[in-house]
Amino acid sequence: MSPVRSKNLKNSAGLRASRTSNGMSKEDLIQEIIENLSRLHRPVDGDAWRRLGLSHAQVGMLYMISCHDQPSYKQVANHLGVTQSAISQLIDPLLDKGLVKRHIDPKDRRISRLSLTAKGSTCLKKLRRLKTAGLRTALAGLPSSNLQDLHQIVNKLSIKRDK
Repeated sequence: MSPVRSKNLKNSAGLRASRTSNGMSKEDLIQEIIENLSRLHRPVDGDAWRRLGLSHAQVGMLYMISCHDQPSYKQVANHLGVTQSAISQLIDPLLDKGLVKRHIDPKDRRISRLSLTAKGSTCLKKLRRLKTAGLRTALAGLPSSNLQDLHQIVNKLSIKRDK
């Protein structure tokens, strides 16, 4: 990746604003990078989840269940900021399709917990592959040296974020 050279320029208020060699401010460059990465990370096939008979909210529910260890209805509702009855309306079709299973918490029989079935895990893997297809295609078109540079940059960003 070619280095981006900064130039210090005075903005309309007379304050120094950092500009890159392409004339963009550092903030504008950051925003453009974020928007381009977001665009690349959107599914190439945005209707795949519909063809699987799922709503956007149900796909989100599958992701949420997969990221939490057997969440209860209450935990899911709190995480999403909705009522438990709203969660039931989202979960029931997932139960009917065999993507999610509900089971009683052995420590407290009043609590129902949720987990993905094997079919639900397979469906979610398929959705993840579809979601990353655009980014994967874009990355595959880069030379190995650019991928190595990008890998180093992304790792630095991840380390900074985790601190």
